[in-house]
Amino acid sequence: MHQQTRPAPGLEPLAPLVGKWHTEGQQLEGPLGPASPFVAVETFEWLDGGAFLVHRLDGRFGRQPAACIEVIGKGQDGGFVAHTFYNDGNANTWQIDAQESQIKLSGKWAAGGAQPFHVRYTMTFTDIDNTLEGKWEQSRDGETWKVFMETRATKAQPLPSASIGT
Repeated sequence: MHQQTRPAPGLEPLAPLVGKWHTEGQQLEGPLGPASPFVAVETFEWLDGGAFLVHRLDGRFGRQPAACIEVIGKGQDGGFVAHTFYNDGNANTWQIDAQESQIKLSGKWAAGGAQPFHVRYTMTFTDIDNTLEGKWEQSRDGETWKVFMETRATKAQPLPSASIGT
């Protein structure tokens, strides 16, 4: 993969994510597990050519490891879509709505084989694109929402413009 200074046409709203982020948060007691602190390092980089944004997360929920790799690009409907693969063997597809200072992710999640529930995540850029405030919410009916995790990510550094891993 190479750091691309410009995303492919139409992917520009995702560009502020590019770089390395230090994320901290608190998961509340809920369908995804017990209350626990969350810490992670996240990186976002363009796949060579700029058509896909690759996201890696390495962290912990309390003492439990948490990791994923995600590929974000244009969906068939013209919006953004993310395909996420988790260290516990689960996978998910999320719809993404990227606005000027906010990115919203939404989809369904099935925890432990239970009936799937609606999940949405709202990231708001603050501090001139160097801080992301995040709020994860869940709903059984898609109408009544309850916060289950709040996060704050600080951009550690932009990724170098040279090839990554070479």
